[in-house]
Amino acid sequence: MGLAKGTLSGLEERLHEHAGFDLPRWVVEARALSRMSALALDETAYLDLVNSPGGAAELRALVEAVRVGETSFFRHRPQVDALLDVVVPAWRGRDHKAPRVWSAGCATGEEPYTIALVLARALPRPAFAPTILATDVSQEALAVAQRAVYPASAAEDVPSPWREGLWIEGDSARIRPEIASLVRFRHQNLADAEAPRGFDLVWCRNVLIYFGPEARRRVLDRLVAALQPGGFLFLGYSETLRDVGGLGAVRYGDQVLWQKPLAGAAPGAPSRPQASGGAGLRASAPPAKVPVSRRTEAIVKVPVSRGTEAIVKVPVTPNALAKVPVTSNAGALVKVPVVGRPGRASMAPAAERGRGRTAVLRLTAPEPGALAAEIRGALAAQGLGTLTIDLDGADFLEDAIAPVLRRAVAAAQAAGIEMLLQATRPGPQRWLRRNGLGGGVS
Repeated sequence: MGLAKGTLSGLEERLHEHAGFDLPRWVVEARALSRMSALALDETAYLDLVNSPGGAAELRALVEAVRVGETSFFRHRPQVDALLDVVVPAWRGRDHKAPRVWSAGCATGEEPYTIALVLARALPRPAFAPTILATDVSQEALAVAQRAVYPASAAEDVPSPWREGLWIEGDSARIRPEIASLVRFRHQNLADAEAPRGFDLVWCRNVLIYFGPEARRRVLDRLVAALQPGGFLFLGYSETLRDVGGLGAVRYGDQVLWQKPLAGAAPGAPSRPQASGGAGLRASAPPAKVPVSRRTEAIVKVPVSRGTEAIVKVPVTPNALAKVPVTSNAGALVKVPVVGRPGRASMAPAAERGRGRTAVLRLTAPEPGALAAEIRGALAAQGLGTLTIDLDGADFLEDAIAPVLRRAVAAAQAAGIEMLLQATRPGPQRWLRRNGLGGGVS
């Protein structure tokens, strides 16, 4: 049985006040029910507890329960490559100055230790020895990180060139002291604490997804303010800097990183020549005559009817020059008007097209089980020819959604229905590719 609406709203408000969290309701409800069961409290007593002066410990426990905290060494290898091919060369091109790095939302430490492993090999010491500050809201996670000891299986995620930075014995893998000494840990709540300043790199992945719009904006402003001129900001695949100024987007392959311009330079202007092999293509570059690869296709907007347009996939040959804007792995997309409420998928009918009616499901922050039910209902509609799943409205796409979409694609094919996974924003596009669902359409 679920929580009463008033209880759930009260818990959401308390989490927002304490940590700035604005999570899907199903996450808060599921974690709160688990805590209530562990304490043998009903929902009224539990809400009173977390709101009471003596309930600080339980409030911290609830924060621990709702945070995902999933992490691993070298979890986001394309961003590690961008660190090596874009950021490190920019640092080498300046006077001998040790870079300062902030890992914001470091969880149990695998992320800052990954950065330490990479930079310890990439930068000559002692002149360039980095210092890394790692912060998190979770005291439990920080305790794990400070021990610097992990299961031996965790070392399997560390590529061989960097594995020498770990000492593996039996079922344990320990970060070697010379690597661990580069990182210092500190408890910090990004939502209510002033950010430290003067960093050359801020790494903050999959943290903004916890915050509501106002808190997210405050945190982003603090992350930008923490950067020195010329500094870089790394965010998660589905996180963007929409409506936040002061930084320029730098593209490296299908990755986007952000850079604060040097004094007197406009945002987006390069502070150093970028590495070759894809590191120098900037978001502000003209779209015309962009070299494309085998996996790149041009996209062309074609009016279909008033208020509706199609984004049509146009194959191009290797080494050709496309005289239209290109998006890596762009696919055929059809935009139609949609309606819906935040926090769930919604279906809206579209105009008749081709071999049957078209419809759209727009994702915002869906729970996997509810999404599966929505898709089943949509596919059961009479006369449906095409179903588009629009991912652009989602602030965060959890990986648990990917199997739901794969099963939905298979079910649609079996029913003779065309299913399109629509993503025009870079974050959702990268999420689709990372989960083997293509670059915008399956």
